[in-house]
Amino acid sequence: MRIPWRRFGILLFLLFFEPSEAALPIAQEYQIKAVFLYKFTDFIEWPESAFANRYAPFNICILGDDPFGKGIDVALENEKVNGHHVKIQRLNHIKKVELCQILFISVSEKYLMNDILTFIQRYPILTISDSEHFVIQGGMIQFFKQGNKIRFYIAPETAMEAGLKISANLLLIAKIVHRTPK
Repeated sequence: MRIPWRRFGILLFLLFFEPSEAALPIAQEYQIKAVFLYKFTDFIEWPESAFANRYAPFNICILGDDPFGKGIDVALENEKVNGHHVKIQRLNHIKKVELCQILFISVSEKYLMNDILTFIQRYPILTISDSEHFVIQGGMIQFFKQGNKIRFYIAPETAMEAGLKISANLLLIAKIVHRTPK
């Protein structure tokens, strides 16, 4: 998979962008995370089985309370991922998850996280959250703040088990978390 340098540069800019204010406002924080959700698609390959057909949309789903608001809809309107139109789906139940290629699991679901991640294991879905210990619990990408910057952990083995291929370029700028054997 070849990554356009312009898009890689945008991701690097977001990774090292530091606002001038002492604290990152919540709205701005989730605008940055929304861009990351989309930009991750440049660095991850989904198997063909992730789509019902070649015309199916690329669904970015939000499970639980939506911290992004309508801004994510506006930002990703008319975008495509490998020829699939991006569609934002808000889910209030895990049973509809098979529609998703990316699933952002809100912190509001933290008490159900183990059940959600167990249910999702059978699907090629990139799981993302900013819930504490997410990657340790079996998630793939976890956002965290380091100073005023948004960073992320990646659990590459978890993604690989789901049939997703993560670019080495993305792994270079992430903090890698390896699971401990059970």
